[in-house]
Amino acid sequence: MKLITILSVLLGTAALSAQILTPAHWSSRLSKEAIRPGETVELIFSVRLDRNWHLYSNVQNYKIGPLPAVFEFKPHSSYKLLEGVVAIGSQKEYDPVFEVYVNYFENTAEFRQKVKILSKNPIIKGFYEYQVCSIADGKCVMGTGDFEFKIQTIKQI
Repeated sequence: MKLITILSVLLGTAALSAQILTPAHWSSRLSKEAIRPGETVELIFSVRLDRNWHLYSNVQNYKIGPLPAVFEFKPHSSYKLLEGVVAIGSQKEYDPVFEVYVNYFENTAEFRQKVKILSKNPIIKGFYEYQVCSIADGKCVMGTGDFEFKIQTIKQI
């Protein structure tokens, strides 16, 4: 009986330590709803961060440091990316661990990508990768996610 209790405790502890941390909660939306072919729309990526976590921006000025956010879009003839992904409201701080200045977000983050719609009802797909680190204990977690925007265009006037 004692052996069963010890094994149960060990297995329970192993299961708890194997849980995946997900301190960044992603969502996406369009900047407007009524979109016609030929118009420009912004794809908006919003992130809610758990308390004491930083998300590193896609815009960085270093070679070695925390991994920046990356956005990859699956090319398609139904849309055209304009410029690059813009980080809205990031902060800048010196990171003594990497000995570089980093651009990061805390609490919330927002990224925007302008897109020109070239044809009727495009579907824009891709993925993002990112790194978040805890300012409480220095723990860092990498994450990825897929996105898909199904844009229902309206008729030209």
